[in-house]
Amino acid sequence: MNALAEYQTQTPAVAKFSTSLFNDFVAFIDRGQKTTQTYLTNLRQFTAWLKYAEIVNPIRNDIINYREWLLSEHEGIALNPDSVNGWTYRTGRNGNPVKLSCKPNTVAQYLRSVCQFFRWTAANNLYPDIAANIHAPKVKHDNHHKDALTANEVLKIEQSIETTAAKKAEEAAGAKRDTAGRIQRADEQGKRLYAIYLLTVNAGCRTIEISRANVKDLETKGGQAWLYIWGKGHAEPDQKKPIAPEVAAAIKDYLQNRTDKPTGTSPLFVATGNRSGGKRIAPTTISKMLKKAMQGAGYDSERLTAHSLRHTAGTAVQELTGDLYTTQKYMRHSNPATTEIYLHNETEKAEAGIAQQLYNFYHGIAQTDSRGKLDAIINRLNPMQLEQLAGIAAAMA
Repeated sequence: MNALAEYQTQTPAVAKFSTSLFNDFVAFIDRGQKTTQTYLTNLRQFTAWLKYAEIVNPIRNDIINYREWLLSEHEGIALNPDSVNGWTYRTGRNGNPVKLSCKPNTVAQYLRSVCQFFRWTAANNLYPDIAANIHAPKVKHDNHHKDALTANEVLKIEQSIETTAAKKAEEAAGAKRDTAGRIQRADEQGKRLYAIYLLTVNAGCRTIEISRANVKDLETKGGQAWLYIWGKGHAEPDQKKPIAPEVAAAIKDYLQNRTDKPTGTSPLFVATGNRSGGKRIAPTTISKMLKKAMQGAGYDSERLTAHSLRHTAGTAVQELTGDLYTTQKYMRHSNPATTEIYLHNETEKAEAGIAQQLYNFYHGIAQTDSRGKLDAIINRLNPMQLEQLAGIAAAMA
């Protein structure tokens, strides 16, 4: 056995490992409430797995096995102090264990917490850093390939939402029982979806931001409507977002038709299900609603998600303004590099324009004012994009 293999399989020569160290670690870290909760959740999952795998003193290979277990299809587990083994299966509505397989970015988040924990135990001579140099799975960053909707597609989905809402209200009116209640619920659901759709595609709000918002976070000052946003990773509203009058009107129309008579501290949007009715709507519910709305309008691509609507807003802002800084501020990106994904549309248009210009040049076709439009697009590109276009033009010449 070589030195590396021996190191990977050896039992740490330290005192018995204790999961109580997780609580000590969380108490030690200086992080915000949300980040601390993430650490707790991730370490509780690791604790459940240690009990599930009957591991007392984990070694390096155990961390690797944990990573592979998360990536593969597995039965969901959770901590359960009342059970004999300290863990239990996660079950669905039918009572059967649910099957899970985590995405690479989720696994990376789990491992990040575990690696930070063992780095802390080693620094305090509590337990060796058995997770050192264990890499998380590669996360595919496909931001450049997110689908953005066209203006016509945005309008078509909006019209489909209105048509579907009217149809459901009509169906509710024909019900034999609880007709008034069914009509009210159908009307409320339709107005809720319409308002949420406008917030994503017009204001560029994230689903988590819509879920977190309270009624009091929407206010009007000097004739301008504003929505106070719980920024990504923040524990309270710390940013304000200008809202178009039509969007604000749609939200107020929904609030006026709510059955729970909301107050300022009420959630801005609530669920309407039999079990969750009146409770704050979950981000996953919002995502499913918006996905279904897109499908209802005939857009059923796997690449189209609720986040595609936010991406559509960012792409449109960049196209309308041609200013990356303005787009960054409107989309509330902390990192300018994130905003650069919205430049891909301009690059593609410039490439298409060059192709057309070359064809016209070769065939003696008179140039039109499209040249001026092309110049305007090219002037907005950064040096790297200009270099790419020069290479494309050279290859085509």
